[in-house]
Amino acid sequence: MSRTGIVVVVLLTLLFSCEESFVSDCRECYPESVPPAQLKILYSNPDYIPGTHTVTLYEGAVEDGIIIGEYIIEIPVSSMTVDAILYKDYSATLEFFIDGRKYITTAAACPKTGYDEDSCEEPCYFVYDNVLDLRLRYQ
Repeated sequence: MSRTGIVVVVLLTLLFSCEESFVSDCRECYPESVPPAQLKILYSNPDYIPGTHTVTLYEGAVEDGIIIGEYIIEIPVSSMTVDAILYKDYSATLEFFIDGRKYITTAAACPKTGYDEDSCEEPCYFVYDNVLDLRLRYQ
């Protein structure tokens, strides 16, 4: 490969390897300091999850078996929030029954913080990668 080709490859790699940091909702933007991390756990899809279901939150991977909490959901709400630690891996399972068949969904997240200078009225910090989507999409 020629020098020009190598330079082009390196420049393209640098150009596309940087994470874009932007805030999609300025209400979740904190100009003073890094906000506290919270996991947003989405679990209810009224089309597929009737009645009672159980959300189990794990530190790290589900396979590690380190349970942080177990939540029995009886109220028909669609999500919940749980305090978290930045840059720590979390996973969760949702267990429920439909027509006598047991379903288990899983998701994982690692909350991170970012800094955005342009998206909102003033530069600010925000948390991202903090959503655990456990909703059943199809049956």
